[in-house]
Amino acid sequence: MPADGRFPGERVVVTAFVIEHSRGLFLFDTGFSPEPRRMVDRYQPVEMRPMEEALRAAGHRIAEVDLIANCHFHTDHAAGNRHFPGVPIFVQKQEVAHARSDADYTYLPHVADFADAKLEEITGEVEPWPGIRIVPTPGHSPGHQSLVVETKEGRVVLAGQALSFSSDYARHRYSHELALAGQPHGPYPGWIARFQEFDPWRVHFAHDRAVWQKDVAGDIV
Repeated sequence: MPADGRFPGERVVVTAFVIEHSRGLFLFDTGFSPEPRRMVDRYQPVEMRPMEEALRAAGHRIAEVDLIANCHFHTDHAAGNRHFPGVPIFVQKQEVAHARSDADYTYLPHVADFADAKLEEITGEVEPWPGIRIVPTPGHSPGHQSLVVETKEGRVVLAGQALSFSSDYARHRYSHELALAGQPHGPYPGWIARFQEFDPWRVHFAHDRAVWQKDVAGDIV
């Protein structure tokens, strides 16, 4: 992480997710890129796993990806978009507008302006395939979004960088429960209430290997 950031000098992971659906392969985030140099020099990634290699490790190929969603357009989450010409990329309209209005926000030639880029600009919640729902979670960026996925084990949320760590989510979730109970509470983002409605079994975050998982403890009553 850069010296002027929230966690100066710390090393963090950047995680993307492959969803195997009956209709095809859905990719949530596409990772970094060795270009542009300005971004690489700022964040100094220790390792950038090639897209082909990452998908191959999951048993798939680039050509098999049918749909993509980026949690937001920062280059560590979306610079790999360039590998998928013609593949629909779901993104909030507000995120596209922000990316195009701020020259320092991202690297558009790899994120959104590569040859045959196919942006599916959306507003609010969308269900591109049954059991996969895109949910706005603004904060880290104006158009940040997360994914809610129905699985055999239960409902899973892929939260991207809506929050940096699973512990942040646990704290905000608890604050929301306190608020509902009419008790003093800390601040929490508005979308936490929507997550609570989904009652997820697990919540994953892009920059944290720790996972929030629903335990046997009940909510505050």
